Amino acid sequence: MFKNKSAKHGDIAIGIDIGTTTISASVIDLTAKKQIDAFTVNYIANIISPDFSEQSVDVIINEAEMLLNKIHTQYKNIVSIGLTGQMHGIAYVDKDGNAISNLMNWQDKRADKSIFDGRSTCEIIKQITGEKIATGYGLATHFYNSKNDLVPADAAGFGSIMDILGMKLCGIKKPVIHTSVAASFGLFDLKNGCFMKEKCALLGIDKNFLPEVTEESCVIGKWNGIPVSIAIGDNQASFLGSVKDHKKSILVNIGTGSQTSAVCDFTENMKNAELRPLIEGKYLACGSALCGGAAYSLLEKFFREYAKASGIDEASQYETVNALALEAYNNKIECPIVDTTFGGTRADPSRRGSVTMINMHNFTPGALALGFIEGMCSELYSLCDGFCTDKEYIVASGGAVRKNKVLKNVIGDTFDMPVYLSKIKEEAATGAALFGAFASEKILYSDGFSDFINYKGDE
Repeated sequence: MFKNKSAKHGDIAIGIDIGTTTISASVIDLTAKKQIDAFTVNYIANIISPDFSEQSVDVIINEAEMLLNKIHTQYKNIVSIGLTGQMHGIAYVDKDGNAISNLMNWQDKRADKSIFDGRSTCEIIKQITGEKIATGYGLATHFYNSKNDLVPADAAGFGSIMDILGMKLCGIKKPVIHTSVAASFGLFDLKNGCFMKEKCALLGIDKNFLPEVTEESCVIGKWNGIPVSIAIGDNQASFLGSVKDHKKSILVNIGTGSQTSAVCDFTENMKNAELRPLIEGKYLACGSALCGGAAYSLLEKFFREYAKASGIDEASQYETVNALALEAYNNKIECPIVDTTFGGTRADPSRRGSVTMINMHNFTPGALALGFIEGMCSELYSLCDGFCTDKEYIVASGGAVRKNKVLKNVIGDTFDMPVYLSKIKEEAATGAALFGAFASEKILYSDGFSDFINYKGDE
């Protein structure tokens, strides 16, 4: 039996974050204004398929509900629940709100497949509507499915995985989706906060099949008497859970992929970055690198395979690679130039990375490791599209930054700004918890939830 931890705490806000391989939760004491607990559960829900990237909705929802039940057993004075998770992906629901397909997630590449006259789904959408959309985005996935008889006959609509969790918790039959999530499906009018219904109609997508969209920070229902807020995108949730001052800060997050995010005014002139709805009428400029931390992982795998072949050690080589990179950094070694777009970019999926400017002195493991780090940071900086010019400091998040001192230093060097590390664990789940508390009118929002966020080194 779980011990009741509520006696020593005030009102509790819970946030749930559904990732691609983990489900995380953050527990916030709203009275003490601090995080008091965090959870992470690994799950395996992948559906084996040679062509698609799909996951079992039932497995994911069951894991999320078990985690929420566990927290509910330990903390009795929960006053709000917030939800977030992986964006872009969709699952179909029937008229009763039941999920009737797998989750076709953000990694799905079916929209890159040729479906007519050698053209891909994304190319056809661009030709018909004039709008660019990336593979893995919900409406590109849906259009491919509709042209290949893959939409379930009794499908009445679709939603993200976190929307479906909210529907299940609250007994809702029709998806209601926040603009931060809806925009990730593509063919979305950012300025007016709605789908481009006329352009969707050109693709044969009925407006009644599209989910209802709202920009309101609202409660969608209750679970065990606790208000549950509408789900928000994980990029937005990470920003809310990491950044104190939304006017002065850039968030740099490095995981498998990597992102730079900053609050900005509405603009139609983004080139390398993407404008996304945040909350309360604000927008988040986001530059996303597909490879990100996966580039460094690729390097570690290279050294690990060499070590294994040499009969030395087949364990993780991160500690060694990090130490070599730090030595090269401290010695100011001129490194090879590494383009870390090994997995392509959103604008050009066919692009590939490179290692250049190798000379007789810098082709060493340390210089190469530092080159990879510099390449990761340079790619992120190139995606900023000028939205960092009026900012004053970087907030860095993600396990890679915490574990690698050189990475933090190079981020600061590249952006020419001081870098702060968030003390929060599970930033996206924390952002969801704070948003849920705000939607439930338990806390206020004023250019951030600054009272609840601290950086390492703060008193």
